[in-house]
Amino acid sequence: MLLDRVQRLFPIVSDPYRVLSEGLEISEEQVRQRIGLLKQNRVIRQISAIFNTGALGYRSSLVAMAVPQALLESAAQVINAYPGVSHNYLRPGSFNMWFTIAVPPGRELDAAVCELSSRAGGLPTLLLPAVKKYKLAVVLDVLKEGDWNQTGEALEFPPTESDTKFRPTPANIAVVKCVQEDLPLEPRPFGVWAESLKMGEPELIAILSDWVRRGIMRRFAAILNHREVGFRANGMVVWNCPLDRIDVIGAIVASYPEVSHCYSRPAYKDWPYNLYAMVHGRTRKECESTAQRLAEATGLCSFRILFSTREYKKIRLKLFWDE
Repeated sequence: MLLDRVQRLFPIVSDPYRVLSEGLEISEEQVRQRIGLLKQNRVIRQISAIFNTGALGYRSSLVAMAVPQALLESAAQVINAYPGVSHNYLRPGSFNMWFTIAVPPGRELDAAVCELSSRAGGLPTLLLPAVKKYKLAVVLDVLKEGDWNQTGEALEFPPTESDTKFRPTPANIAVVKCVQEDLPLEPRPFGVWAESLKMGEPELIAILSDWVRRGIMRRFAAILNHREVGFRANGMVVWNCPLDRIDVIGAIVASYPEVSHCYSRPAYKDWPYNLYAMVHGRTRKECESTAQRLAEATGLCSFRILFSTREYKKIRLKLFWDE
């Protein structure tokens, strides 16, 4: 239950481990020790702020590139070298290299992708930014079936968009660069961060709470290693959905707990898919079963599910990097 709780929302308070211990019948110190052990065993990757990059002025997209077998390694090196690329996978099909890219304020997304394509060998590329986001919350159901209902806690996910903008002052940027790192495993962790930022702990907590409220920060939470908690398979399911139904169907797909991300994206002549969902499971067969249930629930029975065959890059995106 602790692992489920910290990946949904880590308390942004002076004594977060005491708050987490409530209802778990363990002490504040035991909570901290257990989290330390989960980190040591690589179950928890880190506990940090998860930002809405769009609210911070970044522009991002999924990109698909058609890379000949002979150029896979060199193309991957070019793409991975850009600090705004956080994920890069090999998937089956003519468009076989799939990566996510974010560019900072003042940089054109199209230009950055064109530059990478040119440096990789002038390869065919599809720019697939999110037209609409239906779900964006990588929260894995680590509880046994039925356990979550016994906790009495609501299943709430953060908004996919923010209606306010981030003020990129030097002080605010310093806070972002600090809190996107792993939270110190100390009794008063926000106080440690506040000291490094030369501000008071109440001020930092107030800033972070305000950013969550305004949607600038999606949530402050633990990021898990999927494989270490048993979710060893994930697949990208794509459909060609009628535009007049896409919002309704997107909402249906997003309602499934096995789905962590759901977007509508532009379609192309060579790639006619406009609805995407990432599904997670303990096995590939579970992912395939979920995709079939989604197809039946939506009436879109023609779909493709793409499994990654190689991982070239997978990191947390670090915002406000030095160019």
